Amino acid sequence: MRHLPDSHDTAEAAVTARPVADDTFREVFTEHRTRVFRLAVLMTGNAHVAEEVTAEVFARVLPRWRAGDVTDVLSYLRRAVVNETRSRHRRREHEARALARWGGTSHISIDTDRLALAEPLLAALRRLPARQRAVVVLRYHDDLSEADVAHTLGMAPGSVKSHASRGLAQLRTLLDQQEESR
Repeated sequence: MRHLPDSHDTAEAAVTARPVADDTFREVFTEHRTRVFRLAVLMTGNAHVAEEVTAEVFARVLPRWRAGDVTDVLSYLRRAVVNETRSRHRRREHEARALARWGGTSHISIDTDRLALAEPLLAALRRLPARQRAVVVLRYHDDLSEADVAHTLGMAPGSVKSHASRGLAQLRTLLDQQEESR
């Protein structure tokens, strides 16, 4: 006769599996935190915001990791960074519209990161639409194939090609404009 686990057996297995999952997640964090942070810097153009995004991404991925839902961890982390930066951008835009609608001004001064001011590429990347920026950064900074970018962002490979082409063209234009204004 086969032994069917009761709720006590299942709970015990979950408790003993959690430390193992947490230990392997520590290894994942150690291995990928710099890569995730760099992606977040390129996506946000601000090192302080990138630190927050990186912390938030790892905090949000941990429960999914514990549940065994994450198979391709680096791809999952990249997607989480893109989603988190997009969500933060939407929240910021929503807050700005609400403040404008109520005639208020923000009491929080947004400090522009010196890195973004000093680095023309970062400044130009920030001006790209979020989807183009994500494709360009993943494709050319993280050196992912078009198929990998498509998988990470949940889009068709043809869309990746289109966004990459348009994003690079716009980057060239923005960088040329910056050069002319100097």
